[in-house]
Amino acid sequence: MGYRFLMHAVSFLNRSMILALLWIVLTGSATDALPYGAVAVVVAAALSLRLYPADRPGVGAWRVAVFLPRFLVQSVLGGLDVARRAFDPRLPVGPGWVELPLASRQVEANVLLGGVVSMLPGTLAAGPGDGDGAMALHVLNLPSFASADFHSQEQRILGLFGPRVIASEAPHG
Repeated sequence: MGYRFLMHAVSFLNRSMILALLWIVLTGSATDALPYGAVAVVVAAALSLRLYPADRPGVGAWRVAVFLPRFLVQSVLGGLDVARRAFDPRLPVGPGWVELPLASRQVEANVLLGGVVSMLPGTLAAGPGDGDGAMALHVLNLPSFASADFHSQEQRILGLFGPRVIASEAPHG
């Protein structure tokens, strides 16, 4: 057996386990739903491999487990900060746009970065710039925006993918 076949087989099993757990949770462990679930899981796992092959960079589950607590806290605090600014006119609101260079050309990492940054305090990713390796951000309070926070978050996101993404993609800027 070749390495590629083994990688696809392991990925198929991993995805199947995740999908099977999801099916069980969604059906409340209903035994009469298991035959349908088995078919759905196999088809969904095969389709997922077709749409996103196993040799594409993926996020490691244990890395997400380490990343998630900090992200959840930042997300809640960000929501509270935005709500507080909406109800207290004395707090500074100076919206504006900023375009920041990205450290990687890895599409998966940059899409995830845009989603994560949009959930954090006062920023909304408007997607990559005009193909020049930058991300456009709408900022709630431009005078207090620190690009170092963005780049720090970007490094955390790249860390979710592991050294394979960081080493394989040439940085921009």
